[in-house]
Amino acid sequence: MREDGQLFVLRDESQPGINLVETIAFLAKKTLSVFVHPLGFSLLLIIVGMILWRTRRKLRLGIALVLTGTLILIILGSPITAYVLLNHLESKAGPYVDPKELRRQGVQHIIVLGGTVVMQKGTPSDRYGESILRVMEGVRLWRALPDSTLVLSAGSSPALKSNPQAMADLPIELGVPKDAMIMETRAQDTEDEAKLFTKIVKHEPFALVTSALHIPRSLALFRSKGLSPIPCPCDFRSLIKPPIASWVRINAGSLRYSELVVHEYVGMLWFRLKHLLVY
Repeated sequence: MREDGQLFVLRDESQPGINLVETIAFLAKKTLSVFVHPLGFSLLLIIVGMILWRTRRKLRLGIALVLTGTLILIILGSPITAYVLLNHLESKAGPYVDPKELRRQGVQHIIVLGGTVVMQKGTPSDRYGESILRVMEGVRLWRALPDSTLVLSAGSSPALKSNPQAMADLPIELGVPKDAMIMETRAQDTEDEAKLFTKIVKHEPFALVTSALHIPRSLALFRSKGLSPIPCPCDFRSLIKPPIASWVRINAGSLRYSELVVHEYVGMLWFRLKHLLVY
């Protein structure tokens, strides 16, 4: 633990400004992902199908595309579908971690992966949005390991950067001193986080805190860099099975959960393809 009481923010002075190539690649990846995810893919099928249908070109194909896109939305918007997909992925994350096990393995760093950009307005808890459960779990583990360092990462983008002080306000209110924290504001995605944290943890075991459905992909990315993460899942979304009566109640919330799972699987597929091409 540092003795200066100052907030430690990771910076890379050797690479000032925004890297144009990385920015273009990031934006391209985000744009393409819209059409890979269920909602975007379904709407694309429906729109193309309606065009073929209206112009009378390949009428049967047009009708088939419209029906397929609609069917995908209905299936993935069902609570039971979302539950099955979430439960399958979260079951690979393991249970909540006992801090005693982290202490036994000599953990010195608790890394909390970011999920949303931290805003400067609002209360300290509101600034984290859905990521607040990750932060709370990180603080819980730190309390049991007070000599460790809490490393917080907030997602950024080429157009929007996170504010370190805004990131630190909530942990500080929960009792974590400034000199026990490190802020990371540069990472645009999980792969960036894996690269950036290599210099901090090196080959030592560390606690990796993130949502349960994000654990499998995060572990793969961090381990590919030669790191030794200990999975510390939180934010489980499939703890309660939806009642049978709700299975046919198609809703946006269930579709959102299904999209989150698809996003993780697409990310893992992309990682494996890159690994095969590079190595």
